[in-house]
Amino acid sequence: MCRVVCRILPLLLLLASCHGQSIKNRQTEANDRLVSDTALKEKQMSEDIFKGVTLRAEAKNTETALVISYTVENQTDGVLYLWDAMIGWEGFTQKIDHDGAYVFFEEPSTVRVIRASLPLPELRQVGRKEIPFTRLLEPKSSLTGKITLRHPVREYSPYYEPMKEDEQELKKCSRVRLLIGWTPPKPGMRIDERIVGGEKVYAIRGGWEAPYQNVLEEMLPVNVDLLTYTTTFERQMPLQ
Repeated sequence: MCRVVCRILPLLLLLASCHGQSIKNRQTEANDRLVSDTALKEKQMSEDIFKGVTLRAEAKNTETALVISYTVENQTDGVLYLWDAMIGWEGFTQKIDHDGAYVFFEEPSTVRVIRASLPLPELRQVGRKEIPFTRLLEPKSSLTGKITLRHPVREYSPYYEPMKEDEQELKKCSRVRLLIGWTPPKPGMRIDERIVGGEKVYAIRGGWEAPYQNVLEEMLPVNVDLLTYTTTFERQMPLQ
């Protein structure tokens, strides 16, 4: 009898172990499916939001400036924030720069014009990151903006000094690539209402999952004379 029991017991233990492992595997598979389904739903929601946000723009030259007018429309049911309230200064007082944008040359003949948050530069250290303020874009509504860059248009980054006359080169460009940053509210964001230069805007800080911001883009045919840096200068894209 002892011999029989001794032979059967390991078999029973093996069967129990296999059964336990089978249950564990099924639980793991169920958890994986749940994570996958959740990620798929979040991706679909993100794509649906992105499809519901559109940009229309036009660019033209006047006697004194390149003028870019744009409209961002929010066709979704949620609020959004546009990263297009550029920072300006009047003496030591901060204000909203309604004319400005970040400006970079892009091969072979494009002016890249950005209203969005930029990454920190890689080729130099800076004391502080510049983060544009945002404007609130309500559901089923739109916001307009205008960028006015005086002739001759110059490359501009908040992380580099203004170019000197002996360190610049004129490029003949035939189009503008306009990029406007935006984001829905996300967990981890701290969104604070601010009054800057008498205008209500929103400062977004904190940490949240990628992407940092979404970017709307439009190519605009227009001839532009652009002064570019001949010295070291990072021609950046919006932070992702």
